[in-house]
Amino acid sequence: MNLPISQLPEITSGLTANAEFAISQGGTTYKVKTSNLSYGRPHISAYNVPSQSGFTPNTAYSVSASTISESYNISVVDGCKFTVSSGGTYNFQFSLQLDKLQGGSSENIDIWLSKNNVDVDWSNTRLTLANNNSLLVAAWNLVIDLNANDYLELKINVTSSEIILRSITSITSPNRPSIPSAIITVVQV
Repeated sequence: MNLPISQLPEITSGLTANAEFAISQGGTTYKVKTSNLSYGRPHISAYNVPSQSGFTPNTAYSVSASTISESYNISVVDGCKFTVSSGGTYNFQFSLQLDKLQGGSSENIDIWLSKNNVDVDWSNTRLTLANNNSLLVAAWNLVIDLNANDYLELKINVTSSEIILRSITSITSPNRPSIPSAIITVVQV
């Protein structure tokens, strides 16, 4: 059967890693394997397994999220720099599991976004941890325009070294997924 491309049936699901396609461009027909195809919007979902601690008060730190669960055209450099390969508008979301180990007074943590190592204006939020060993989750999202090769970092500053980003593993009765100290996702919108 010798049909023009416009009349060929379309495959919408069920592709395997070894599938091959004939693609015609500029009068030449090419063979392409499924493993060489890219699809979807640029995105990444990453998390950090160990607790993050040892923060010196009044010092800016980048939050680590170096374990990648899903990624397409966005990478993590140095464990904390979410680097995009193409320009566009991106949604940056995060979740941090906060804990205060000890100390009688309330302590603060500031959380903000940095773009190419420059703090993003009006992106900071301050949370107060009043009680010891009481977990608190900080989670929100920010939308930002980026150029190719720009990177984003989530930054924190604490008023006490007793504030940590807590990871909790082996949760039982009933069994549940472990809790990473940080989850960060970036998706082009």
